Amino acid sequence: MAEQNSNIFRKRSLERISSPEQLTDYLHVTNPGIWVLLAAVILLLGGLFAWSMAGELETQAGATALVENSQAQIVVTENGKGEVASGMTVRFGKDEYEITAVEKDELGRTIAFAAVNEADGRYDVKIVTERIHPISFLFS
Repeated sequence: MAEQNSNIFRKRSLERISSPEQLTDYLHVTNPGIWVLLAAVILLLGGLFAWSMAGELETQAGATALVENSQAQIVVTENGKGEVASGMTVRFGKDEYEITAVEKDELGRTIAFAAVNEADGRYDVKIVTERIHPISFLFS
């Protein structure tokens, strides 16, 4: 049995272990490329986690707004993207305003109203019907 145990290890490895000159050599476990890859993966995961906490995903419904005297009458043109309610945000390009009232017209269309600071005219706008943080997908 002693002969079998001595044959388990290669002779060269046994010589290295028993050589006192090699005791001061460093142990080379991994190359630096692995550490760089590990650091990149950790940074990527950290950035993804930070975005999932601070970022927002929005559901938007398309609409057409008719502005007269700083009052917008907004007709929702995209149905099925959530129910429009007062307090939601309507976007005129980069400008955002709050919807003050919502009602249905005689044709069953959703009409929203908002006080805006835009010139009179007709605009294509977006209504933000839902905002959610990506991290909530993990815990819901």
